[in-house]
Amino acid sequence: MVRGSWLVMAMVALGGCSPESAKGTDSEPTSSDASSDASSDASSTTPTSGGTPDLPASHCGDGVVDPGEACDDGNGGCDACTDACTPGVDPALEWSVPLAPIVEVQDFDLTQQQRAWVVGTTGDEAIVLQRIEVDGSTASFDLTALAGFAESVAFHVNGVTGEAGVLGLLPDQTLKLVRVGGDGPIGEPLAIPKGVATELMAITSVGVTFIEGVEGGTATTLAWTGEPLATFASATAFFVDAVGDRLVIGTSLVTLVDADGANRVETMCWGQRLATSGTHVVRDASELSWGDAAMESCELASGALVSGVLATGVSGFEVAPIAEGADAAPNGNPLGLWSVCQGEGSAMGCEVPRTRGFGGPGDPEALEIDACDEPRHARLGSDRAVYMIRRDRTTLAPSLVRRGTLPLAPPWG
Repeated sequence: MVRGSWLVMAMVALGGCSPESAKGTDSEPTSSDASSDASSDASSTTPTSGGTPDLPASHCGDGVVDPGEACDDGNGGCDACTDACTPGVDPALEWSVPLAPIVEVQDFDLTQQQRAWVVGTTGDEAIVLQRIEVDGSTASFDLTALAGFAESVAFHVNGVTGEAGVLGLLPDQTLKLVRVGGDGPIGEPLAIPKGVATELMAITSVGVTFIEGVEGGTATTLAWTGEPLATFASATAFFVDAVGDRLVIGTSLVTLVDADGANRVETMCWGQRLATSGTHVVRDASELSWGDAAMESCELASGALVSGVLATGVSGFEVAPIAEGADAAPNGNPLGLWSVCQGEGSAMGCEVPRTRGFGGPGDPEALEIDACDEPRHARLGSDRAVYMIRRDRTTLAPSLVRRGTLPLAPPWG
């Protein structure tokens, strides 16, 4: 259930895209209306229905507490004073587990049994893999002490077997793979030839498979004893995962295949911006409909496709929602990251979103996120809860939290 680098790039695009003109319609405000509205908003300190004043945007964040501001430390992001220059208020959390000794999270994934795996670094830069069970119990594995890791190169969690694998680079530039299950490390760290290893990695009970993400690339499977088991063509891959002992390879079409290349099934979903569950692959298909956040879900066993709109955008001076990324529950229900742009809107993103959150069909605004959430590290559990890495407003220490539960909605399951 590992995610590709597309989600990281999507989050960069979400936070840093230059705004474009909003979609033109007869009902859209004119430029003079826009200037009038902006001027009115900038001078207003009248509380909204929720009791929070509309603060002067030009003053918020300048380090000076202006009239109507509760605080202004000149900083943005996750701290006690929010980007709106008001005291930070944490959202209600259904569940939270501190990730110490990890101080920086590199990746996170969740199994179908809702066992979580987090790989990250400690304050002294050791590489640590942490296991968190659904009851909140944890176990940490110091991969620097266990296998000599200087840095982690690839990470994969098999959502069906519940195991995790981390490929690490040692100070002498050799590579080793550590495989860990519910009872701890499995076998000895496995040496991986540099000519075989790639960042596109998936583990199964058979062995570990590496995919070359280049045109005409190949897939190579090594047994857990280190011997080569199979090499087969994978085309240009953007993504790889494993569902039990079946590989899910994202190329021009998503392919389900055995670790030796046999028993191929091609789906109708494209190979980029994907997430997988035990039964489906889900992709963000928002580009299919301007202003709509669309999703596609393909059944892995048959390749059957279901598509639909996650949420519909609106015209005018507010453009929303814009999908950036996807995840999937085991029954194929999708989760989409969305943003709302106010003022100068864009279907491709916005510099300062008014709102960002997660949701699914029927309730696209089910879960709002703020600056202390790390949505690039978010997963949809089999209980339809959103699990996410979140930082403490005061200490910035990371925790794994359950931020909310999404409703079940057709046509996804």
